[in-house]
Amino acid sequence: MSALSLKELTVDVVEPGTRRRKGMVACRLGRNITFDLEALESFSSRKWQPAVYDVLVVAAAVEFCDRSLARSTVNWGRKFIVHVPVHDHTKWSDRAVMQTLVGALNLLTGDDWQFQFRPRKKSIEPPRQDHMRFPSNAEAVIAYSDGMDSCAVAGLEGKRLGNHLVRVRVGGKQSDISGKERQRIPFTALPYEVKLENGRNAENSARSRGFKFSAVSAMAAYLIDAPSIIVPESGQGALAPVFLPVAHGYEDYRNHPAFMTLMERFVHALLGYRLQYKFPRLWATKGETLREFVDNCDSGIRWKTTRSCWQQSRQVAVSDKRRQCGVCAACILRRLSVHAAGLSERPETYVWESLKAPTWEAGAARSFNRFTQALREYAIAGVLHFEHLSELQESVQYELIKRRRTNELARSLSISPLDVERNLDRLLQQHSAEWSVFTDDLGPKSFVRQWIDEAS
Repeated sequence: MSALSLKELTVDVVEPGTRRRKGMVACRLGRNITFDLEALESFSSRKWQPAVYDVLVVAAAVEFCDRSLARSTVNWGRKFIVHVPVHDHTKWSDRAVMQTLVGALNLLTGDDWQFQFRPRKKSIEPPRQDHMRFPSNAEAVIAYSDGMDSCAVAGLEGKRLGNHLVRVRVGGKQSDISGKERQRIPFTALPYEVKLENGRNAENSARSRGFKFSAVSAMAAYLIDAPSIIVPESGQGALAPVFLPVAHGYEDYRNHPAFMTLMERFVHALLGYRLQYKFPRLWATKGETLREFVDNCDSGIRWKTTRSCWQQSRQVAVSDKRRQCGVCAACILRRLSVHAAGLSERPETYVWESLKAPTWEAGAARSFNRFTQALREYAIAGVLHFEHLSELQESVQYELIKRRRTNELARSLSISPLDVERNLDRLLQQHSAEWSVFTDDLGPKSFVRQWIDEAS
């Protein structure tokens, strides 16, 4: 793919009271990127330094770029040239910092990233530091959202590490944390928000989320001297999107060890701090993780309050109440995992209350009428993704895929290729067994089963 064929966007991150540079799209601090002062104060430990703020600004600028430029139907990749004001532009312009930052983003998004750093016109005032209780003996932080893996692994790792595990909020939901607690517990909310001028995303693939979550988690670990970050994703979610990218899309590295290894190098180059991203559930299915959580944690029932669907509220509302769609890839994996764990949910959890229905439309709630071809195609792609994953070991491409991915994982995890192969084989066998039982239970007349049979 020629770099000349890439769609291109040049963005200037602009401080308040200054103008954007000619020919660039303005990303204005205070308007397009806004900081929540209370949330930012929850990041203000004794180790606070302006570079932490700069990392958050860079992460926000990356999100702004990612959402502002639609991908071409011909080429996945785009080219971004991003101008960012920082407190120490000499450090940010250092070759090691630049190479590790660009390397991580290029792998993550499949785009071509370039940065130009310049000195800030005005230094940011450091947030106050006199009210937050920062742990002094943390062993790990965990990126915590309202997702099922996040809930389950936070519970399992919390049982193992106790108060040596610190949660870092990376999702929007905060109903499980009281306002009083938020005033004294660190990292209870993302400290910034990104808004586009027209309020609508031009691109929704959202690959930059991986950079946002990993960068925010890394800053939290740095601020409390925690040596490691727990990545809660189970094997199907972390590895399958790289093994089997959807259609002609680029591999999804958002939760993959290869991307996190590059983030470790970036943090070390910028801050001189060594940390490690750990994957305690990488070789387990989501269903195995859920079952272990329910069996071993007092908070095991909380999985029912989690949310897996990324569909927007207006697309998954039934009688003005938001549900999960139930047919996107994330929802299919959730339903597979609940089934594999021997658990159940109310049909009203989802817009598509039944996967046993003979047609796609018949499976939805009666009052739902926002059927779209795009959602149908997305649902088919999700079903076939997990079907193909269940067949991967039997495919003629498996040995080639395994050879390539095994070496990548072995390098990233610092374990032997033999161990990777053994763990990977077991993971795929477990997924295949769970998927077979799940789809058999839906019955031969299920629209899910029909989609699988038609694709065979």
